[in-house]
Amino acid sequence: MTIQFHEDTGNRGIEWCDETRNPTGGCLHGCRWVMPDGTIANCYAGDLAEHGVAAAAYPNGFRHHYWRPHELRQLGAEAVPRLIFSGSMSDMFAPAVPAEQVHAILDALRGARHHAYHTLTKAAPQLLKYTDRMPPNLWVGVSSPPDWFMGRRLTRTQQEAMLRTSMKVLAEVRRRTGNLVWMSAEPLSWDLAAVIGSEHPLDWAVIGAASNGRRTHQPDPAHVENLLRVLDGTGTPVFFKGNLGPTFASHDFGEENRNRWREDFPMRYRDGREIPAVAEGSGGASSAGGRGSASRSCDRGGAP
Repeated sequence: MTIQFHEDTGNRGIEWCDETRNPTGGCLHGCRWVMPDGTIANCYAGDLAEHGVAAAAYPNGFRHHYWRPHELRQLGAEAVPRLIFSGSMSDMFAPAVPAEQVHAILDALRGARHHAYHTLTKAAPQLLKYTDRMPPNLWVGVSSPPDWFMGRRLTRTQQEAMLRTSMKVLAEVRRRTGNLVWMSAEPLSWDLAAVIGSEHPLDWAVIGAASNGRRTHQPDPAHVENLLRVLDGTGTPVFFKGNLGPTFASHDFGEENRNRWREDFPMRYRDGREIPAVAEGSGGASSAGGRGSASRSCDRGGAP
């Protein structure tokens, strides 16, 4: 369990959640991103596991699957509703993760419905194997396709095909389960907007830059603007990672709403129930403006 907001310092980790809880660890994807400044950004979780503060927990390196069943009890801990990212150091839906482990995690999430849980995967088709086990408080997410995946450079055609598949899978997940579905574009390294289109299934999206320690590598502002036009056209809440701040400090998107710094969340599940962790606010994901409204924003000067 890792708390993402520290009240004594004001520091924030993964800004869109309160805590991370990881019964699985490690990933075989080997993702990398080519940013507009020419930087090739590595997987941040992989860097933490092999060269950073998490290294002691990954004695066999990051490209290895770790199962920590003792962490299952932590998934539902605490009475205060939380936004919890389950699997921040892994892809729990990847083919390398045994189905019985995924079932154990999903069952643990079901037992703590006051919390809301985020998951992300780059193996979207795998999600369809588990729709009958997904609890209603799970926000089912996909990551936008990277530039390097499984040891090879993807062509733009391959990236677009991967993203189309992800959108189709999320639409099917939403149809079968009624769960919230979302996408993380962290970092945004290419123009996703045309592929996502106005018929996308997304209930939420997160957009970010690439980070390397304290250095950030910004996306193309046009790619940010194009994606915002699509998401705004469908009324989809958007959350900006703090590392995207320099893009908003240096670029004028021309419209007040486009220039608005956003830390927005869905307020209700698709069946109309209020999401306790969003409505009440708790810890890291609550910042200026609180989580009591769908639009938690500040003006351009307030961007981190």
